[in-house]
Amino acid sequence: SIRINKTAPRPPMPRQGVYTLVRVLYASIDPIDYKLPSMSWPVPRLVIGSSPITPGTSFVGQVQETRHPGFKAGDFVWGKHDMSVKHGTCASYTLVAGNKGVVKIPADWNPKRSLEEFAGAGVVAQTALQTLIASGLPLPLQRSSDDQVLDRTIFINGSTGGVGTFAVQMAKRCFRVKHVVVSCSGANSDFVKSLGADEVVDYRTCGANGLSGWLKDWSKTNGRSFDAVIDNVGTEPDLYWNCHHFLTADGKYVQVGGGMDVGSFAMTAKKALWPRILGGGQRAFQFLGTENKPDDLSMIGMWMAEGKVRCVIEDDNRYSLLDVKKAYEKLNSGRVRGKIIVVV
Repeated sequence: SIRINKTAPRPPMPRQGVYTLVRVLYASIDPIDYKLPSMSWPVPRLVIGSSPITPGTSFVGQVQETRHPGFKAGDFVWGKHDMSVKHGTCASYTLVAGNKGVVKIPADWNPKRSLEEFAGAGVVAQTALQTLIASGLPLPLQRSSDDQVLDRTIFINGSTGGVGTFAVQMAKRCFRVKHVVVSCSGANSDFVKSLGADEVVDYRTCGANGLSGWLKDWSKTNGRSFDAVIDNVGTEPDLYWNCHHFLTADGKYVQVGGGMDVGSFAMTAKKALWPRILGGGQRAFQFLGTENKPDDLSMIGMWMAEGKVRCVIEDDNRYSLLDVKKAYEKLNSGRVRGKIIVVV
């Protein structure tokens, strides 16, 4: 359960190692924040440590004290912790270890735009970028021209959450993918098209054969298969088992979403390990765990400053620190478009 502690002390600065104490301005919350502590003992204790713990992984704020060689007190920085940690970001101060998960706000950031966007980007924007790279898409920097359209067709399952909204924008506006097909509810169709999606399938009404059947029919009708599938949901096993009907022979299925129960872990392991010759999946599969990379954060920050991508934050998804319990209740409902921001 979540309780507000108005007298919690500042996280102590360790005597050795690279650490940065950040005065948090905005934080965002993610499913891992409540899924990990709810797992069976001893997993939470081994990963996070003893109670009490402060939730929250992503942040934007101002440096108070640091031994990071690139920072000084007063710098505005953003990023994410490697995982859920004892001194999380839903607090006045958070302690960031190392130098991989924190970078400065871009120098050309428009001061008229709120820094809250960076709080929402720490986990999900890195995840979106890394899934696109893992799927085989070449980075724009590896191509001859930023304006060169990439002749690829990709499918993104789950396009309205934090990762999905960034993945759609990046695929279309940064990687310049020619055709981006996404899934969402029909009510969100216009919304995801405004982010760059070329075509939308309503997962609720895609026919008796489900989403995999719709994608198979799409492939037959259009005379081409998808070059990559990015699964931000991960709860429909048939989507992978049948993907050889709509994913190219050298295409890759990258999953980032999924449950954290034993059954979900077993299914993900089955997808990854069951050999093709024994009846397993017919296409390459990867379950991606997000890794903190300062170069990725810097690239995302550049794209945000240039206006190519933005963090989707709707008005009713902002909560004060005192209302953080309500914020998690909404996140747990599964009906969130974009990101939930905690104003510290």
